[in-house]
Amino acid sequence: MARQITNFQEWLNIDQVAEYLGVSKRSVINAIDLCKSQLANKELKLKKFGSKTLVSKTSIDNALEIITNKKKAPQNMGGIV
Repeated sequence: MARQITNFQEWLNIDQVAEYLGVSKRSVINAIDLCKSQLANKELKLKKFGSKTLVSKTSIDNALEIITNKKKAPQNMGGIV
């Protein structure tokens, strides 16, 4: 179980994001990989803290959709999902 998320917490680790969204840790890692490769989830804000990747809770809340599967990523880089 991930560490509890507080109301004032802005950055979440992968376990916390998975719990926050109600998806698997693997799905979160896939979404982050798509963001890093700029194939999808461009609205997610990421940062490194040591060896951990953190995701902005605000960017999660503001995202219309978070894609976790490369097959569902838009084919053309300017496309709207």
